[in-house]
Amino acid sequence: MLLFNKIPISTLASCLGWSFFRPSFQWLGFLLLGSLSLFGQSVDTSAERVLVVVNSNDPYSLAIGQHYVRQRGIPGRNIIELSTATEETITIEQYVETIANPLLGALLENQWVRGVTETSKDRYGRERMAVSIHQIAYVVLIRGVPLRIQNDPSLIEEGVNIPDQFRVNNGSVDGEVALLLAPINTSMTALIPNPYFGKTRVDPADANRILRVSRLDGPTKENVINLIDRTLEAEEIGLMGRAYIDTRGPHETGDAWIREAGDLVEAAFFDTDFHTATRNMDYRERLDAPAIYLGWYARRAYAQWRAPRWPVPPGAIGFHLHSFSGTSVRDRSTWLGAFISQGYSATVGNVYEPYLEYTHRPQVLLAHLLAGGTFGEAVMMSLPALSWQSVAIGDPLYRPFKVSLEAQLKHSQESRFGAYASIREINRLVATEDLDTAIKFARSKFVDQPSLALAYRLARLYAQADTAPRGVEALRIVRYISTFSVDEYVLVQSIADFLHQHGESALALDLYRKILNERNLNRQLKISLYEKGAPIAQQQGERALASSWELEARKLKSPNTAN
Repeated sequence: MLLFNKIPISTLASCLGWSFFRPSFQWLGFLLLGSLSLFGQSVDTSAERVLVVVNSNDPYSLAIGQHYVRQRGIPGRNIIELSTATEETITIEQYVETIANPLLGALLENQWVRGVTETSKDRYGRERMAVSIHQIAYVVLIRGVPLRIQNDPSLIEEGVNIPDQFRVNNGSVDGEVALLLAPINTSMTALIPNPYFGKTRVDPADANRILRVSRLDGPTKENVINLIDRTLEAEEIGLMGRAYIDTRGPHETGDAWIREAGDLVEAAFFDTDFHTATRNMDYRERLDAPAIYLGWYARRAYAQWRAPRWPVPPGAIGFHLHSFSGTSVRDRSTWLGAFISQGYSATVGNVYEPYLEYTHRPQVLLAHLLAGGTFGEAVMMSLPALSWQSVAIGDPLYRPFKVSLEAQLKHSQESRFGAYASIREINRLVATEDLDTAIKFARSKFVDQPSLALAYRLARLYAQADTAPRGVEALRIVRYISTFSVDEYVLVQSIADFLHQHGESALALDLYRKILNERNLNRQLKISLYEKGAPIAQQQGERALASSWELEARKLKSPNTAN
């Protein structure tokens, strides 16, 4: 169970003697030699500085890596091939012998890293750097490179005064690769403070001891190729859609983080729904165009996140905070596997129990992305600890807000999700100008790109301006639609409820009938539709229908049916 652990990271660091993030006088001078720009002072995040690591034993790893470098304009020579296990979980010995040492050797051989190596290996068998300097922007691990390292009690340091729950050396491969350039005395037990956490600039000595690591991974080769391509698509048109914030976790601290992240997204004028009920967020909520999802605390992906197909906008960002959200990336039932399978482009998670205080901060991650930063930067700024349990899946160069809202609006008709850019602009006009200006803009966009989401937003604007009948007129377009896609069901239900509330109950009842005629409706959604539709049927004189719907709802809610 993920708990809020109040042991400061600095306390853990001092217990294990972690002080390598500051240069000693013996090698400080080396870092200042030459004309090489220091990583922490002038970070070059261009494609030329991205290294791509693949597993030659995996049938798809190299092909994915080659696709990524082609699409991003990364030089082909930046691909590093390792011969390692194809399983997601490996031992410390396997990590050292097939990933850490060969990768460090490749970095030195190709002069990606300059410095002085130690003459001996450390207690784990790792080759270490006494001094290092580099200009590597990111190291990207490709599907096929193992995901996590299992615990080895025989290699845990003795005589260190730390709580039992931190007396482990399991963790993500990514978190260890980040410390590939660390000194010889760097422990694998427990965790290491991340000097990038909460900062935009770090000491150059710290920066030259750390590699920023991201991963392109997922259940299938096709999923990962899709991630790469849709990331680039999103950078061209900008991230479009809605935001869904689920704040029903077990600890107030985590809820506060997610609420703060949701507030940032809402302040950026995204149409945002906050789910605060104690029950799971599921098919009963509006879930169209999920550009941003933030939530917790379900162990496994469920409901719409397990659906084989869901219309997720290109570049979508998914975050579900749970201790074991990333125990596997190839398993679609884990959160990371589910997100990538559905088409999300950026997500973070944990391979083992991290404890809440040492997980990614969603509000820090979102703030940096909204400010125009890259995913790779946002990941490092939002992560308190290295050599621990975290993993980030996504292109580190991805900038979801590279395109301004103003620029998006010029090309929004070219995207399936273009109406949501217009809705975002409507929200901006309501917040910064006035309601009449927002209505005028919404009406013009509705003529250009009619959609259910835009019609519903326009109707609510009219209602806010005390002209609800005009909103009803805008929503009459729905009568010409005979079937709806699964992501539209609750949006259509919301439209029906608006129509009923404002005197158009006949059309509202017709919409409820149409949705209930759809095949394979989720059981909980069916219950909601029957229960909310029955009073409308009763009001329209359809007493037999109302009774039938009430009976169906009771049947579906019975324990036998639920099981």
